[in-house]
Amino acid sequence: MLTRTNAYMYKWFLFFFLVCSPLAGAQKNDVLVLTHITVIDCTGAPPKPNSTVIITASQITAVGPQDSVSMPAGARVVDGSGKFVIPGLWDIHGHLTDATEDSFPLLIMNGVTGVRDMGGNLKQIDRWRSEIASGLRIGPHIVRAGPFVDGPKEGVSDRLTVRTPDQARKAVHQLKAQGVDFIEVHNALPPEAFFALMAEARKEHIPVAVHLPKDVSSAEGSDAGAASLEHIETISESALWRKGATAKTVEQAVDENLGPAGQALFQRFANNGTGYVPTLVAYERGFVLWSNDPAALKPRLDVHEKQIELVRMMHDAGVPIMAGSDFSDWGTVPGIDLHNELALLVEAGFTPLEALQAATLNPAKFLGKTETFGTIQVGHTADLVLLDANPLENISHTRKISAVVLGGKYFPLASIQARALLNAAHR
Repeated sequence: MLTRTNAYMYKWFLFFFLVCSPLAGAQKNDVLVLTHITVIDCTGAPPKPNSTVIITASQITAVGPQDSVSMPAGARVVDGSGKFVIPGLWDIHGHLTDATEDSFPLLIMNGVTGVRDMGGNLKQIDRWRSEIASGLRIGPHIVRAGPFVDGPKEGVSDRLTVRTPDQARKAVHQLKAQGVDFIEVHNALPPEAFFALMAEARKEHIPVAVHLPKDVSSAEGSDAGAASLEHIETISESALWRKGATAKTVEQAVDENLGPAGQALFQRFANNGTGYVPTLVAYERGFVLWSNDPAALKPRLDVHEKQIELVRMMHDAGVPIMAGSDFSDWGTVPGIDLHNELALLVEAGFTPLEALQAATLNPAKFLGKTETFGTIQVGHTADLVLLDANPLENISHTRKISAVVLGGKYFPLASIQARALLNAAHR
């Protein structure tokens, strides 16, 4: 019988054999050429049919019409006739510590090449980042917060428990010293500690993602400098919990923001440059699709539909919207549910291109990484997804993945699927 450690090593050995061997389709040289492919670069430009994309090592080195790009000698050539290529997708709200390393093949096989980790075990995540960077592990780019900054909670891990403004300011400096990419605030943080943390984070130039604390309104969170607000339901919680609240139920709270009050609030977000990550799919999974209470299902479905309308209003107001699934270890599935989130964004009035940009260009802008990620351009990191159908005709076509290019390495979908099957078989 395999020990847990040996089983883990065996599964990853099989994975690398499958995806890195010539039989699996991984390239053996440093130049990969995609020919006769339609490029959807997510800049907003029209699709470019019959194009060539040249990738040298990990970078895109040429993009252009088929007859205008010189073919490098000795390159590996992939005929992309009938296929469409988009930038690698980002899931801007996930929890890798809970999802574990088993989430990595699911993310990659679903075209998710980047993740913003919203709170977890910093040492573990940094170990994974190091292994990915060194080529010892296949996985996404990771931007991470480290431990949550939260108020007192029992039975939860990976938290910096903060009760006072002074502790909040110290938490900012502690996390900065640990080199986190941003700070994640959670909902039990006392209001006075929240505002102290936000002020200190501004001084230290550290972005803060906010799961709104109780008694802090969404307007106050935005005004305090939140880089992003998380989860669509926090809008309703804010309407219920804020000082002077008149809403007594979730339904009333949602309705409050469907009118002029919501329009003014969302214009405030836009003016402040506050990003929003609605994670509609997490609410749909947790409160609608998995509801085992028939009496609760109808009101929850009504709330879900109204929350989709709130996202439409934000989008119309110019709020930067980013796609995140809130994948973890409970109900949302890494990789798969990002595509469900894109479909919900289209339901909220986004065009298919705008939905794609919510998982490509918008995260790159938000993270300050437009020089390397988010679009298909010369000089960018070669993270690409090859599709068998046009996602601009139907956003569900983002699921029709033929292959993924990760850091310049070409992985046919079948090779990653084979690894996932072997992974399951050897648990």
